[in-house]
Amino acid sequence: MEINDKIFEKAKPITTVNEEISKTEMRTHDFYNFPKYYDLAFTRNLISDIVFFQNCFKQFASFEVKRVLEPACGPGMFLEEFPKFGYYIMGYDLNPSMVEYSQERLKKAGLSEKEAQVIVGNMKDFTVHDKFDAAIICINSLGYLTSNSDIHSHFQAMYNSLNCGGLYIIEMSCMCEDLKCEEKLDDIWSVKQDEVELELTWKISRYDIPNRIRHVDFRMKGIDHEKEILIEESHELHLWIFEEFKNFIEYNGFEIIAVYNQNYERIKFDCKINGELGALFFILKKK
Repeated sequence: MEINDKIFEKAKPITTVNEEISKTEMRTHDFYNFPKYYDLAFTRNLISDIVFFQNCFKQFASFEVKRVLEPACGPGMFLEEFPKFGYYIMGYDLNPSMVEYSQERLKKAGLSEKEAQVIVGNMKDFTVHDKFDAAIICINSLGYLTSNSDIHSHFQAMYNSLNCGGLYIIEMSCMCEDLKCEEKLDDIWSVKQDEVELELTWKISRYDIPNRIRHVDFRMKGIDHEKEILIEESHELHLWIFEEFKNFIEYNGFEIIAVYNQNYERIKFDCKINGELGALFFILKKK
């Protein structure tokens, strides 16, 4: 199923805020061509996340985790932090702008290739030669795989990239029973750093249940050193239903061994797993 993206440019062209990206380089989902804005917009408590991941590694992996893989690594926020905890981490992303930004980030942090690396790669089918002990993917990035064939291809690639008994931690949300439950306060937020101010909206507009698509309207408006920014575009992500997700996992050689909420509290499997619980961390283990 193809993704139908629309990008509207208003006021001053967005190319004026970043001379490195020309009009001919614009791609669909234009927001992802500006990693510094993505980095600012999705700031999170990385240390708490990594401590949580570390606890999962110790509790559920069949061995000591030393090597971590991150598909769809974006601007490399985790790539910079994981080595501080003694891990080697490698990330990959489909967007060259994200990879270049991450490479510069690692360089500024003084990290060597023995500590962290980032390369261009498509999470749909990218497979590493030297297997990893664990992998993470956050912010529902997995949702951009909208066809069953692409989802299966991804999990097969991840299966082949991990050691037996290794973990794959996925952060994502499932379908809400009521679409109104998708309307949360944090779907509209603002961020500010130095002379950059952004107002962002991430609104679920509708569900296409037969095709398992969650339609999202995205808007980013702001100022970067007195230059105006405006991006409006649509995103189509996979509409996850827990039982179907579980079937994908089991078919491709993984099992779900634990589920946690955003407060890192464990969710019992006897409760109903749906979007009313918000974004969740699914802990998968390679059989």
